[in-house]
Amino acid sequence: MSAVASLTLVPRRSIPELAHLARTSSSSLGSYLAEHGREPREEYDWSGYCMLHVLSYLEERDVDLEQSEFDAESAAINKVHDLTVLITPAHKRFLDQLDPAGHREEELAAHFEEMGLDFEESGTAGLDGLRLLRDSISELRDDQVLLLHIG
Repeated sequence: MSAVASLTLVPRRSIPELAHLARTSSSSLGSYLAEHGREPREEYDWSGYCMLHVLSYLEERDVDLEQSEFDAESAAINKVHDLTVLITPAHKRFLDQLDPAGHREEELAAHFEEMGLDFEESGTAGLDGLRLLRDSISELRDDQVLLLHIG
């Protein structure tokens, strides 16, 4: 089974409504995102499992993108919408740590292998994930939240 990592920019004010929709009608959640969200300029061309391993790699380095002021809303959404991470402008504090230049391709490949995802270009997939996260977070406005969905 494969997974896809997708990014959607949503208005910050919509997060409580997204959580409410997740609790009451998971099908409405997707419709709401399609209507009110927008995709950032870039997308992730690798498997969603690669992005999942990028998140765990970062967490091992004390970069936890899954924690935010919207933890309760995130938990509600995650109950029905696979893994969904709500990334806010407050996560800009991690921009330096997300810079691909500060990471070695071999380290990312080793992490992927340790997690059971061993393929020739895994280090590149990891660096691409870091780059996408850094670029997307750096462009976040104060009235936006970046919804990272892996599923």
